[in-house]
Amino acid sequence: MSSVDVFERTVRQLQDAALGHAAWPEAACLISRAIRTRGSGLSFSTGYSQSDAEIFYAELCLGREPREDWVCRYFEDYWPRDERIPRLFRLPHGQLVHTGEVYTDREKKTSPTYNEALRDIEAQDGLHMRLDGPEGSHIAWVTADSTEPGGWGADQVEMIERLQPHVRQFVIVRQALVEAGALGASLGELLESTRFGLIQLNRAGGIVAANDRARNLLQEGDRLRDDRGFLGIRVPSENAELSRLVESAVPRFGTGGASGSMMVGRSSSRGPLALHVNPVGEQQLQSQPRRVAALVLVVDPATPTPIDPAIVAVVLGLTPTESRLAVALAAGQTVREIALSTGRTEQTVRWHMKQIFRKQGISRQVDLVRRVLKLGGIPESRG
Repeated sequence: MSSVDVFERTVRQLQDAALGHAAWPEAACLISRAIRTRGSGLSFSTGYSQSDAEIFYAELCLGREPREDWVCRYFEDYWPRDERIPRLFRLPHGQLVHTGEVYTDREKKTSPTYNEALRDIEAQDGLHMRLDGPEGSHIAWVTADSTEPGGWGADQVEMIERLQPHVRQFVIVRQALVEAGALGASLGELLESTRFGLIQLNRAGGIVAANDRARNLLQEGDRLRDDRGFLGIRVPSENAELSRLVESAVPRFGTGGASGSMMVGRSSSRGPLALHVNPVGEQQLQSQPRRVAALVLVVDPATPTPIDPAIVAVVLGLTPTESRLAVALAAGQTVREIALSTGRTEQTVRWHMKQIFRKQGISRQVDLVRRVLKLGGIPESRG
């Protein structure tokens, strides 16, 4: 398979993985194959150091296998004292640096992370890249060592740079679905969701179907509109950007489409909408008419949740991640359902629950649920 074929297949798999977490292991494997590395890891977070960082998502794949055990081990044993973290979080967007550049010469001799964790996963000769995420967040992409005998070559670096925007878009779309509790949902389930709008487009960019949330937004006509069967935006500059995204997602000559995102302002005080345009691959079309070529996810950041996780975090002294898991548990989701909807493994969810139980001095889920439900009547945080 040529490098072009590997690249296009990797991009398509990333687009599938953005909508359903089950496709991620194959995407990670293809990334490693495309750039010829022993593995790679992705994380999505805010903050600039361990003291103020909040990790929303972290994945590691070595060889062909996801290694959730290594993710848990890293955050338990190494994360609090990993010297590279503040430097990684402050890298310019898209700059590629060698592992040796984020550790000092002294740290290479003394750092437990460098000398134990990175040695064990064969990543002391890896590469690091930070990408800008939404609202000041970070996407960190870290590779293990090159599989090439001579180390990293120019063609490998070029492939990483070509994949970079697609990796970034994968994380952004995935996180939007996580926050809406819809990661891994089928297209039918996405159409039934009330947490965000979903619009299906054909190859000409025409609207095939839309869920109730999207139809309401189109009927309101506040910037977003149905323009004689085509999705449009009233502001010309934003409409031109949307047209570019749709054309990239459904190219005319049969090549693979590209996903992309944009913000759409509103004349009201409700804040902007986030639009994520994603091509529809073969796996996503299994139960849908083949005329559907792209999906547009319309996310309203102001959409409220039944119990405000911010209140739960403040009152119970939890991190944002822990509070969201606690709210999901109180909403009746099982550990397995929480894992599926957030893109984590059950092992990771149970680890977070253990941290919550430790902080609360409890040992049963029912006790946590009672404490969260008591906060349901507290007005939502507006800060």
